[in-house]
Amino acid sequence: MNQAAVAQQATQTWYRVLKWGFGILWIVAGLLKLQPGMFTSALAINVLGPNALNNQPKWLYTVMLHGAHLWYVGLPVTTALLAMWEIALGVALIASRGQWFRITLWLVVAWCLVVWIMAEGMGGILTGSPAFPEGSPGSTPFYAVGAILLLYPSWVRPTFHRWAGGFWAVAALVQALPYNWSASQVGGIFGDVSMNGAEPAALDRLNNVFITMGYHAPVMVNLVMVIVMAVLAWGYWTGKIPGPIWWLTIAWLAFLWVIPQAMATLFTGTGTDLGNAFPLALLLWAAKYMISRSSVTSNPLPSRVDLSPSG
Repeated sequence: MNQAAVAQQATQTWYRVLKWGFGILWIVAGLLKLQPGMFTSALAINVLGPNALNNQPKWLYTVMLHGAHLWYVGLPVTTALLAMWEIALGVALIASRGQWFRITLWLVVAWCLVVWIMAEGMGGILTGSPAFPEGSPGSTPFYAVGAILLLYPSWVRPTFHRWAGGFWAVAALVQALPYNWSASQVGGIFGDVSMNGAEPAALDRLNNVFITMGYHAPVMVNLVMVIVMAVLAWGYWTGKIPGPIWWLTIAWLAFLWVIPQAMATLFTGTGTDLGNAFPLALLLWAAKYMISRSSVTSNPLPSRVDLSPSG
């Protein structure tokens, strides 16, 4: 097999993984909208309200409040429509081809923007105390990045890992800002999501351990978080992803998903999606995959990928 064929095959591999991966995540997000709690005021109380009231700028608070009101007065139709829309996006990502696939990707980007502003409160980046372990910048930015990469596959080059390194560097620097070293902030990272009382007792007890650690040893706990993300930034920037850095990535994302993010609040009955760990893991896997393939070929990736008919 010549280098051009190897490059095309490598591109198709990561392309299919992202195509199917994000498609499945959208379908799951849509199915989660069909939970009984989504057809009541519980969604506004457990999700929309806390995001809107979390020290948001007045204009963003107003936008989120109007969005929540439009959703609430339209119940149960609005919830059913949201569920069908996101399931349709997921199915279209997996099944559509050609021009329809590109239209679907642009619809995903537009929908991500709507959800990011009106439901996620821009991932808390304007609250004055964003922190990646707490969920910033939200999950929809990663879904949008995935759609953009599928639109422009040539952007996923062997140096794509540096974008991932840059992300981890920003996350580490933000975590190292002065406000993230206080007991209330570190304890809040582990407690804000799980304080609605709807999680299983075992998960609450596990969270309480880290809440206590955060309040009693905030400097030590925050230092560990900064170091972990700084190590990941170094590993991804230098391309040393396969091996320990990749397993550290999986362990770190799994820890954040289970503890501070309370498994994306899936057990509350109002979890809207699987959180930011899963879409981010897909993007980081693409960076890892391109590193593993870079030793095989140095040819530039094609700007379009022909996935028909097998997709």
